Amino acid sequence: MSQEARELLESPKPPLIVDVDNTSKLPKKFRMTTDVVPQDTNPLPDLKGLAELRISGSGQFSHGGLRSMMQSIGDEPITIVDLRQECHGFVNGMAVSWYGQHNNANKGLSDSEVKHMEQTYFQELEEAESISFDQLARKSVDIGGPVTSPKLIQNEEQLVRSEGLEYKRFFVSDHHRPLNQVVDAYIEWVLGLPANSWLHFHCRGGVGRTSSFMTMFDMMRHAGEVSFEDIMRRHILIGGKDFDLMDPDEPYKYALALERIEFIRTFYEYCLDQRASKFTKSWSRWLENRSS
Repeated sequence: MSQEARELLESPKPPLIVDVDNTSKLPKKFRMTTDVVPQDTNPLPDLKGLAELRISGSGQFSHGGLRSMMQSIGDEPITIVDLRQECHGFVNGMAVSWYGQHNNANKGLSDSEVKHMEQTYFQELEEAESISFDQLARKSVDIGGPVTSPKLIQNEEQLVRSEGLEYKRFFVSDHHRPLNQVVDAYIEWVLGLPANSWLHFHCRGGVGRTSSFMTMFDMMRHAGEVSFEDIMRRHILIGGKDFDLMDPDEPYKYALALERIEFIRTFYEYCLDQRASKFTKSWSRWLENRSS
């Protein structure tokens, strides 16, 4: 374990908040690539292959929200793709997380260190007689008091698999572009997926990380057939993030947003170069050759 991870474990834990109460409604920013794009949209982007992508995205869901998503997606072999690096899970079906500044409580930790942190946090919840939640303005849901027994504590993989779905996690800090090793792992994983998979991507808010990975998936399928601009535009039209809308008055987010849009443009170039060869060269190696 790194010194940074030890210090985090020994320091006061970040606030524990309820992200989403356990209600049977779709999570915020829920969208599917099968959603109808209004034909009077001007300009109308190239929609080639969009409906056939078999992907969806959203913010964090509760247990009831997951079931609502399953009903909306239909009888498909769904894999939930969890993009949250921050520690999170479920208490009695409510989505909860430990919220750090800028939602980056685990920034700099390895995947295994994050998993260890989560396991430690949830063990403490299991042993607690009652669970109280912190209140953060515009970040948390007020459920009116602590949770006492009986209580059901689950990490996201446990919840997802209890519904008969598959689960995959890629650890990405909120507001950030994914690290190169994460991109390498994502590409390799996508290439090995069964043809009939339905992927549902989510982060906390369903905006930055979710939109990044949904557009990356689209680029792996359609770079060269559909332009970069049209891929980005069509995801905006179904409810994704417009990465060109950046607020310079938020210096922290603005600098990261510039890095992310540059990453996404470069990823499209990578897909243009590698799609015909079925991505035989990894993202990291391609970047090294590109810069040499």
